[in-house]
Amino acid sequence: MNIASVKQILRGPMIPVITHLKADLTVDEAAIREEVRYLVDHGVVTGQGVLLAVGAGGDFNMLSVAERKAAAKAIVEAAAGQAPVLVGAQDTNVEVVLEMARFAEEIGAYGIQASTPYYYRPSDDDALRFYRAVHDATEQIAIMAYNTFWHDYDFPFSVLDELCELERIVALKWARPDNGVPYMKGVARYAERLAVVDNGGMQVMNHMLGGTGYITHLATLWPEHDLEVWALLEAGDYPAAQQKIMAANWPWQAFRGEMAARTSGESPPVKAGLELLGRHGGPCRLPSRALTADERTKLSEVLAAIGVPGALVAGD
Repeated sequence: MNIASVKQILRGPMIPVITHLKADLTVDEAAIREEVRYLVDHGVVTGQGVLLAVGAGGDFNMLSVAERKAAAKAIVEAAAGQAPVLVGAQDTNVEVVLEMARFAEEIGAYGIQASTPYYYRPSDDDALRFYRAVHDATEQIAIMAYNTFWHDYDFPFSVLDELCELERIVALKWARPDNGVPYMKGVARYAERLAVVDNGGMQVMNHMLGGTGYITHLATLWPEHDLEVWALLEAGDYPAAQQKIMAANWPWQAFRGEMAARTSGESPPVKAGLELLGRHGGPCRLPSRALTADERTKLSEVLAAIGVPGALVAGD
């Protein structure tokens, strides 16, 4: 794959798409499609954003393989070729990873996101064998390697150097435990060979060193904000971009961190925020729970304070 072309496609805010559920906790494909169209219609298109299907933000580990496939297909179809879609292909079982990777290719997704299998800590050789198996099991789909150091495997550069030799490993979702010098060295080392996507809140530094995008859950609620941040990054106005991130992304992230200490999963505060804005949210599956009334009130205050359009403080 031509890396210059890849870097023009896997570019901008990368948005983990929520897997919406109905009241009976079955997958709500209609809601998923509507929310994807909302993002596309509000500017998340090729070169200005990427959609991530059934990743952690989409509660993939709480879905059956069939449900993951149904949600991924709904997202790809709703994007309608206007925005690139990466399908999460993570699992403890490598056979499931390969099945999801092949399915993503079948439905026309641009690429997949794949981390090393977790629970059992892989060795470096295990990691290389794993990615080679994913590469060999597919024919044309792009592959984004994902550094999930919190699952006890932190990519050494020696392994990433070998992965770069595989033709279709063209992107790296990147964070390090401290997001300090090792993080920056990684972006600088791989920015010419891979589309490096920030996953550690280092949006400005990532772009300065040649990265192509960053993960944002806030854009699910408010895509215009992160598209404005991205425009500033592309223009090289790094101080202004950082100011916007500090004013909105940081308070939102702080609230998400507070909720993460109370219930697992990434989607509960996002679903609550969508509902507060009059959009599709929906229930959560165990072990996650929906936000309480008090937590929703605090979230409404956060959204109003950072300027999300349509956000009202409780009681207004």
